[in-house]
Amino acid sequence: MSVAPYSGPDRRTVLAATTGVLVLTVAVTAAAIALVQWVAAGTGSAWAPGGDLAVYRDAAGAVLAGESPYEVSRDGYGFVYPPFAVLALLPLAQVGPAVGFWVWTVGSALLVPAVVWLLIGHLAPGGGRRPLVLLAVGTLAVLPVSPIAGTLLLGNVNIVLLALVLVDMLRIRGRHQGILIGLAAGLKLTPLIFVAYLLLTGRIRAGLTALATFAGTVAIGFLFLPSASATFWGGAFVDGSRTRPPDEEAFGSSLRGAVLNLLPESMHPVWLPASVLAGVAGLAVAVWASRRHEELTGILACAVTGLLVSPVTWYAHWVWCVPLLALIAARSGRPVPSLIAARPGRPVPSLSAARSGRPVLLGGLWLVFALPLPWWIAYVVGWVPVPEQTWVMPVELLYTALGAALLVLVAARLRHTGAPPGPPSGRIPEPATSEGRP
Repeated sequence: MSVAPYSGPDRRTVLAATTGVLVLTVAVTAAAIALVQWVAAGTGSAWAPGGDLAVYRDAAGAVLAGESPYEVSRDGYGFVYPPFAVLALLPLAQVGPAVGFWVWTVGSALLVPAVVWLLIGHLAPGGGRRPLVLLAVGTLAVLPVSPIAGTLLLGNVNIVLLALVLVDMLRIRGRHQGILIGLAAGLKLTPLIFVAYLLLTGRIRAGLTALATFAGTVAIGFLFLPSASATFWGGAFVDGSRTRPPDEEAFGSSLRGAVLNLLPESMHPVWLPASVLAGVAGLAVAVWASRRHEELTGILACAVTGLLVSPVTWYAHWVWCVPLLALIAARSGRPVPSLIAARPGRPVPSLSAARSGRPVLLGGLWLVFALPLPWWIAYVVGWVPVPEQTWVMPVELLYTALGAALLVLVAARLRHTGAPPGPPSGRIPEPATSEGRP
């Protein structure tokens, strides 16, 4: 497999530092989950960590018992992923619930510093100790944000998908690019939007490789689970009712969720054309950013577009806040042309003013993604006796607005900044270019 070069600190320094960060990550994650579980038990709450993972285990257990994974549910939540995902999850059903939860949780937790290190390699390449400090600080900073912490508490697959897509997009080159995206789409359909991104940015071979890999996962599903595959691809994959118990109101941070919550029932069908328009516009922004040599910006725009147009998007799916925060942090120490400065007849802001706003933006976004977590924990342990809809819906709608604003701001920034020098038109540059470097 061809991998993009990366120059970093010496091997022994990296090994010692990364080992320390990995151990700290697992310790913090385990302590936080154990604390929440202890408080929940003390307050008499019925909540237990790993709710999503329990659904995965039940689906895998159904397959081992010769039943359909789409005919079982836990507390009204059904399995909504492709049959290939069930096959990948079969080992979970062959161990005890506690063992399965901690193996899954530790594995997911270890992917967090791996993603942070990958982003450091893209945004701040170079030797010395600085990247190792960034690894420790970055990991500790993103562990408390609600999408990451919520994914770890629920036992969801979001961090796995994030890691697969970022490794494929930022590190792999040549004929193997696209394989991990195809596998990610085989586990959950939402990464398929990156196939369109690859094709639209001229990486035809990588896009076709991703499609072929995804098709292979579908074929494996039909080979080993023909009946379940017929059920899923026959319509279960568009059945949004399986994502919530029948007696609970639908909400979410996609455009569909916003429409269902904000508009009268007669206008609910508008979500589909609105999602189509947002998908076209969002992918256009993503391709635009990629052709301006800002690959991570393009990847983020593509991911946010996918979150907005997906029929079902929950707050825990926004694990893409990690590369977003990393990108803003990387730009905090370097000038980016101002929108005001690009307008004729307007004074050019000072460099210090241009830079000083970035830490404020970074801190504000971190709070947006981190603050819902204590509210959620207070609710599940029984400290806040208010309906979940009362506090979850505003958070979900805030994420919807933030995603839409991000696409608009990226488009505005690209429109007011000139294209950097680079390869001839039509040739896609290497991801690690001008973006984020100090």
